[in-house]
Amino acid sequence: MMLWASSADGAPILLNRSWRAFRGLSAGDVTDTGWWHGVHRSDRPAARAAYGKAHSTHRALTERYRVRRADGAFRWVRDSAAPWFDDTGHFVGLIGCCAEVDEPRAAVSPIDLAALVTASQDLVYRIRVAPSPVVEYVAGRVRAITGRTARQLYAGADAAIRLFHPALAPSGGANAHIERVPDTFTHAWEHPDGTVVWTEDHCRAVVDRRGQVVAIEGVARDVTQRLEAERRLKQSEGQLRQLTGRLQTAREEERAEVARELHDEVGQTLTALKIEINRAVAAFGSERHGVNTINRLQSIVGLVDLGIATVKRLSTRLRPAALDHLGLAEAIKWEALTFKARTGIRCQVTSNRQHTKLSMEQQTALFRIAQEALNNVVCHAHASSVRISVKESDERVAFGIRDNGRGISTAEVTAPESIGIRGMRERAALVGGTFSIMGQRGSGTTVLVVVPVGPRKVSRRNGVRRGSR
Repeated sequence: MMLWASSADGAPILLNRSWRAFRGLSAGDVTDTGWWHGVHRSDRPAARAAYGKAHSTHRALTERYRVRRADGAFRWVRDSAAPWFDDTGHFVGLIGCCAEVDEPRAAVSPIDLAALVTASQDLVYRIRVAPSPVVEYVAGRVRAITGRTARQLYAGADAAIRLFHPALAPSGGANAHIERVPDTFTHAWEHPDGTVVWTEDHCRAVVDRRGQVVAIEGVARDVTQRLEAERRLKQSEGQLRQLTGRLQTAREEERAEVARELHDEVGQTLTALKIEINRAVAAFGSERHGVNTINRLQSIVGLVDLGIATVKRLSTRLRPAALDHLGLAEAIKWEALTFKARTGIRCQVTSNRQHTKLSMEQQTALFRIAQEALNNVVCHAHASSVRISVKESDERVAFGIRDNGRGISTAEVTAPESIGIRGMRERAALVGGTFSIMGQRGSGTTVLVVVPVGPRKVSRRNGVRRGSR
């Protein structure tokens, strides 16, 4: 503490060591300005006046001013002093102490605060609910938000309170006890002319000693435009999702048509050509012709075989026949066999039901998700085995794909270039399912799709947990 003492005429008679150290003076230093040493030039006149008044009136002193500290920085101090009298009651001087304080903040008067509330874009209110309902304070955008004037709200307390908070309209009457008031809620204000204004309210409950709610203070902000924009955005997202669904359906139908054309037209033509060439080979073989001619015909047969195999492969990739004729489980098993043959990665498929109740659209979506997930395993996972499970109940189908690869991180899941993951998520949403993907470093990645069995319900929320792809 910086202690000091003055004489009756105001001269300093004591400046302790802490006072001198704070202001950068040693014990032997003498300054002409006394205790005014280091006081900020702007604060010195007011401080001098306060000191002079305290000495002339023999009263206590409390003053704030800035002082240059030993390091050269100006700091605020609070200087407090009390009058000092001798045994005869004669005024001897002041004894005081200084303490460093934070910079004082300017106080806001109630008039300024009220003006600020009035000029704001919000509605500020306080309503008392016990022992009787009363609107105690309302200001700000009263008319624009509530559709009524402040005078009307003050006059009709019962009706006004129900407007301010839906929970304040209890079935037991106006005096019913309110158990809890939410911190934030959104509700509609219906104007007398039918206009509806939506607000987001932030409020707090005022409780008595027994913990019962006796009043509510809150601020309501007009969020009508924001909610309307959110509604339009959700509507646009729904329309875009429907359009995406139509595109997916049209693409699958086109694939099926092309697959049929390849199989029925081109495949049959190639097969017929092979038969005719084989007949020619047989005919030439029974006659005396050159060996070169027969070899050329045999080469043509080999090329036709390659063409037939290519047509089968393309038609199968476009639309696997097993999916249309045998169902999802068998189509997944066929895909697993071709995947193992193509990549060398073990792929095991388990299913608890041979026949599924899923619609063809849902089966197609799950099959395409499986294809994309297996493609990710080849390109990114560095795995040696994959397990695919199809578990169906009367209410839903849980479709899981798990590999033993490196595992994927959250950053990779949310990366803009992760188009395949977004495609899988959208496919699941289009058939009313939920999509999640979980990865753990060194332990592999799991893709899980849950699809309801029955009428299609488009999911609006697809969970992706932390640490997933």
